[in-house]
Amino acid sequence: MNNRRLLYLTLIVLTLGVGVIIGTIVSGGVKATAEQKAATLVIPDPVSLSNAFSQIASQLEPAVVNINTEATVQAPQRGRGGQNQDPFDFFDFFGGAPDQDRDFKARSLGTGFIVDKAGYILTNHHVVDKADKIKVVLDDKSEYTAKLVGSDKETDLAVIKIEVGHDLPVAKLGNSDAVRTGDWVLAIGSPFGFDHTVTAGIISARGREGTNSGTGTQFQSFLQTDAAINPGNSGGPLVSMSGEVIGVNTAIVSETRQFSGLGFALPSSTAIKIYNQLVNTGKVTRGSIGIQYDASQDAAKLRAFGVKSGAGVIVEDVIAGGPAARAGLRSGDVVTEIDGTKITSPTVLLDVVANTPVGKSIQVKVLRDGKESTLPVVIGDRKDVIREDAANAGPDDQRDNGGTQGKLGLGVQPITADMVRQFGLSNTEGVIVTSVQPGSAAEEAQFSRGMVITQIRINGQVIDIGGIGDYNRAQQAMKSGSDAAFRVLVRNPSTNQYVSRFITVTIP
Repeated sequence: MNNRRLLYLTLIVLTLGVGVIIGTIVSGGVKATAEQKAATLVIPDPVSLSNAFSQIASQLEPAVVNINTEATVQAPQRGRGGQNQDPFDFFDFFGGAPDQDRDFKARSLGTGFIVDKAGYILTNHHVVDKADKIKVVLDDKSEYTAKLVGSDKETDLAVIKIEVGHDLPVAKLGNSDAVRTGDWVLAIGSPFGFDHTVTAGIISARGREGTNSGTGTQFQSFLQTDAAINPGNSGGPLVSMSGEVIGVNTAIVSETRQFSGLGFALPSSTAIKIYNQLVNTGKVTRGSIGIQYDASQDAAKLRAFGVKSGAGVIVEDVIAGGPAARAGLRSGDVVTEIDGTKITSPTVLLDVVANTPVGKSIQVKVLRDGKESTLPVVIGDRKDVIREDAANAGPDDQRDNGGTQGKLGLGVQPITADMVRQFGLSNTEGVIVTSVQPGSAAEEAQFSRGMVITQIRINGQVIDIGGIGDYNRAQQAMKSGSDAAFRVLVRNPSTNQYVSRFITVTIP
């Protein structure tokens, strides 16, 4: 028994000893491993990311150029902060013109892109406007002096040309009519002088007008994008994911004059039309029929003229001696169709007329006093027939508190011979607005003193206003909730002439 116990004790001791030895070896091994040098890191092979943007950028960048201009500025014209200041004026952005009393050289920076291998470049009008020298820097940093082929202020587009002696890479122009809101786009340009900068975004909206950028005209209908563009991007391409230029970066809306998420590019379809005219004739010719029209597209006003579909453009005034006047169009007509094209908005009317060759006869369908008729009109040259600024003539903003009458809060009185002489009116027909009650329907509709009311339309009924009797008769026909359209004559302060407008009021 004692021998057996001794054997057990011996085995236990041996087992413990072996465990201690193994533990020591293991711990020693771990310590040795921890003391080894760190492994050398190795740069892995490149992993292919989504490279659509880089492929498009590398394809287009050789055709994108940097444009530097130099212009002589007369000392009395210097200064900053004016209403017509270029929103992309690079020179002004970095501190403005030198403070001196003599003429100086102002330099500005922009972008352009080659559209013809012979060296024709498309850019913005405001980039090269009044420039004495135009320098173009290509992708390979070579520099050339460019000449101005032609420029169009209305769309803010210009064509310049450089002589290189060999074929140049070209940016392919696409069809902007196919662009949809939400499509990816790239903008390439020279913001703040950093040439060939590429930014990405989407088309945020189409058909944007009135950007408050200081350059907007009625012939500009922009693509809006959130691809970052800044001073220096002017004239650069806005590119689709197919690698085609679908817009010319033109303007931004920003309180800081830096990108705030709102960039605007002129569609390529417009740019192509302007480019072709500039390279062929050096100028742009636009058609006109000689009318002033209501641009509000107010549904209530259209209903007052008997238009039920909400489509059509109301003729507010017809230029004497112009194509429309010769064809028999009148103030109060509603243009609904031209050569088979439905006139759904003023933009459509302007586009159809402006792009029709001068001298061509078009068929204009109008709604007059509830009846449709078609009149042949021969397109004239806009420069010959249009009255500049007449469409923007505003009412004299003078109101008083007395003399109001009727449910509209509008005070009127007959036109006397003295008024004809005093205000430069042609005759005594109509009634003159003498007061507008504050807070009334008339004030909300923007009636003002001095306007002459010559006609009132209610539910398709036309009442010509020869005097107070006609005006009172029209008031009797005004039912609460109905829409009434007043034809008024408004004095244009810049020309001291009266132009015709329509004002719509919902009867309270």
